[in-house]
Amino acid sequence: MFKLPVNLSKALDAWKDISSKAERLASVVLAGDARLVGLAQYRFSVGGTVPATRVGPLAELSGFSSVPGEVLVVLVPSEGGAEAEVFAILGVTVPRGGAIVAVDEGAKATGKVVRLARGLVRLSFADSASGWRQLFACCADLAGEHAVALGRRYPAVRPAVARRVIDKTAVQNALIGLLFVLPGADMPAMTLNQIRMVLSIAGIYGEPISLDRAVELAGIVGMGFGFRAFARLLVRSTPGLGWVLKALTGYTATVAVGLGAIRYFEKGAPASTSRVVALASTLKP
Repeated sequence: MFKLPVNLSKALDAWKDISSKAERLASVVLAGDARLVGLAQYRFSVGGTVPATRVGPLAELSGFSSVPGEVLVVLVPSEGGAEAEVFAILGVTVPRGGAIVAVDEGAKATGKVVRLARGLVRLSFADSASGWRQLFACCADLAGEHAVALGRRYPAVRPAVARRVIDKTAVQNALIGLLFVLPGADMPAMTLNQIRMVLSIAGIYGEPISLDRAVELAGIVGMGFGFRAFARLLVRSTPGLGWVLKALTGYTATVAVGLGAIRYFEKGAPASTSRVVALASTLKP
């Protein structure tokens, strides 16, 4: 008889938690140079919501009030003293949702992110494909617990948010691989983390976070058994490096599951319930 290697009540709690996070309020507010704000408005709105904008004197930012989940993105040129003015204003009171100051440095941009204060970062920015990817990644990091909702609202930001979720979960599972000594003891914790990850990616890509997500969860269990068997084989063949291999397997397996989930949801989650039942019936503990 098939038995899930995870506590079902904990899986249900994860479903409820991710469902709640996906429904949170999250938004982007653009401010700064009119030309750069216009570019950003187009980039952020591709396939989804148009972000709010505030184009006017930078001094008006002193009265800007935000809520958690509302990320302020200020775009300014590197010349003219606008950068110093913005930091003089935001250095006094950082918006509750955090702020990114994207300084357009053109061909000299490095993409480097400097954290100047809690919730306040500077990005060396350029109007290029990589520059926008870096800006979206900054938004995903700054959104924190509101990142799933942010990705759900702005499709352009989804890849960055999904990758953030995958990287965070992979690191957690690598640590679990290091800490659990008994064979198989790490499986429930890793599987639960992967379940949370896939549910989060479903939310990011606008899919209903319902019990129908058993399609993805069954896939996780199947991959989990496969990687577990592979890890046992490696540990037996190289006992001195067993703990390293367990951590590495936990990390790479989680990344593989996460990237597979992204591709799956990008295609619109095409699997059917009958395929879930067929998949689940083939799994053995």
